[in-house]
Amino acid sequence: MKNDHINYQQQNLSQSQSPILSSNNKNQTQQQNQTQQQNQHQQQFQHQQVPQLSPQQIPFSEPLKNNSLTLQHQQQQQQHQQLAGGQQHGSLLRKSYSSRFHEKPQGELTKIANFQDVPSEERPSLFLLKLKQCCYVYDFSDNTYMVSKGVKQEALLQCVNFLSTNDQPLHESIYKMVFEMVAVNLFRPLPPRINPYGVMYDPEEDEPILEAAWPHIQVVYEVLLRFIDSPTFNTHIAKNYVDDRFVLQMLDLFDSEDPRERDYLKTTLHRIYGKFLGLRGFIRTAIRNLFCTFVYESHQHNGISEILEVLGSIINGFLIPLKDEHKQFLIKVLIPLHKPKSYSVYCSHLGYCMSQFIEKEPSLAEPIFKSILRLWPCGNSQKEVLFLSEMEDLLALVSDEQFGKFRNQFFRQMTKCFQSEHFQVAERALYLFSNENIVLLIASKNNFALALETFYKPLYENSNSHWNRSIRNLSISSLKLFMEIDMDLFNKVSEKYKESKKKQQIQQQREKSKQNAPEIQKSKQINNNNGPTETKADKPSMIRRKSLLPVDPSTIAALSSHRSLEDIMSTNSNSSNDDDDENTHNTNHDSEIENEVKEDFRVPVNNRYTFT
Repeated sequence: MKNDHINYQQQNLSQSQSPILSSNNKNQTQQQNQTQQQNQHQQQFQHQQVPQLSPQQIPFSEPLKNNSLTLQHQQQQQQHQQLAGGQQHGSLLRKSYSSRFHEKPQGELTKIANFQDVPSEERPSLFLLKLKQCCYVYDFSDNTYMVSKGVKQEALLQCVNFLSTNDQPLHESIYKMVFEMVAVNLFRPLPPRINPYGVMYDPEEDEPILEAAWPHIQVVYEVLLRFIDSPTFNTHIAKNYVDDRFVLQMLDLFDSEDPRERDYLKTTLHRIYGKFLGLRGFIRTAIRNLFCTFVYESHQHNGISEILEVLGSIINGFLIPLKDEHKQFLIKVLIPLHKPKSYSVYCSHLGYCMSQFIEKEPSLAEPIFKSILRLWPCGNSQKEVLFLSEMEDLLALVSDEQFGKFRNQFFRQMTKCFQSEHFQVAERALYLFSNENIVLLIASKNNFALALETFYKPLYENSNSHWNRSIRNLSISSLKLFMEIDMDLFNKVSEKYKESKKKQQIQQQREKSKQNAPEIQKSKQINNNNGPTETKADKPSMIRRKSLLPVDPSTIAALSSHRSLEDIMSTNSNSSNDDDDENTHNTNHDSEIENEVKEDFRVPVNNRYTFT
């Protein structure tokens, strides 16, 4: 069976390379290189059943599907140029080497004997052969090489069963082969992000992007976990292969959009942290760098929640008293995670980490609460509600002594939340009074007076003027709660509020009068510029308003020459002694003028004419 497999691989290799060797316009140097490569491949197949591949030896993906000889010749020339380029070849390798885009391997895999068919002494060597067979990586975006995919998956499952039942120590070569197989199958550049991230992600509309090669990748993770958890696992041998580079490559995979892979990575990283004591410091440092990059640079990462979940279990194992390194990690790394907009994705795991630090060292409650209150979101109601939920969970762990160190900042922020126009923020803040631990902190002798003086005004105003009925009812119930705690102090605060309200109204009236004073002075100046005010003595003659004056010139002349009856009477009395005949004539004439005046000069009042 071994020779048949080798011959089959050699035939496929010669068939895949024969079109290239038969192409025209080849230089002699290129032909020599190809013959040397063929000899090397044949020597490898003579010594091995399945070639041992590293991640750098995985073939490139074929961007062209045309089978013409000229296109293959051009592609071969490009590959030789890239190999000569050095760094350019490395960048191309990184872009092309992905589980989604792989070159088709040369030939189909053949099934190897099962572990039950061989003696127990030969099973480690058979396990090594199956690991080598699992180093081939296939593209699951098409339906090609289905036989090889099935053979590889069956080999992986048999490896899992072997590790579950094996109780004998394994050779170092098997350690090397296991981690090489894991690196070939898992460590790959992730495809570009397709779905929106954080707040913009809607699980009802945006489906998660699942890994196409997951049928193989899942079993590879199982092999790694069973191998690390096996009772015969030797960390002294494995530390030669699980190094800093291995950890960094595993942390890079946390950015995968497939939640199934992130779940396996979470478990694997926790196992590595527990087994390899020398890597614990480096893992914490790598996590710190990843979080800082996320907070201050990229603002996008899919695995923050899973890494925080692992970190929560790590913090739970910290010894008391905490080291300064751990305190700095809290202040400089974990607390700034409240800044990003995607806080809602990992808020529960971050809150658990905060609670672990407070339980380990209660004195850290002051910097944690002050930092959270300083980073309080503005204009983001959803994030405010999450902050209030985290504060409620953390206040359950705080003592009265520690609460007094940040109570002023806490009360000020709560008043702002009570007065919020968004009913969810105000409602969530008022629900804090239903928590017994928070009520006990507020009702203590050291805090109740300050809390009542701070909370009375917003609660009273909400109970009277808030637009939402539930907020009004919750505010009334909160006031009743304060009233039940201390009735006398409540009455004093209410009377003080009423007095301050009256003073405020008086001040508002004074300010209004001061604001209206310049307008009154301006009106007085305008009246003074126009002339003295009219009095009864200086009352003008009765004529119609300017808007009612006629425009006809003859009418204007008649009105200008008009004299009052008193003037006419006075002139007539002075001239009565001169001539009696003339006097009677003037009297009759005056009576006629008076009648004319009564008829012509009438003032309209309410659509009626009245004489003046």
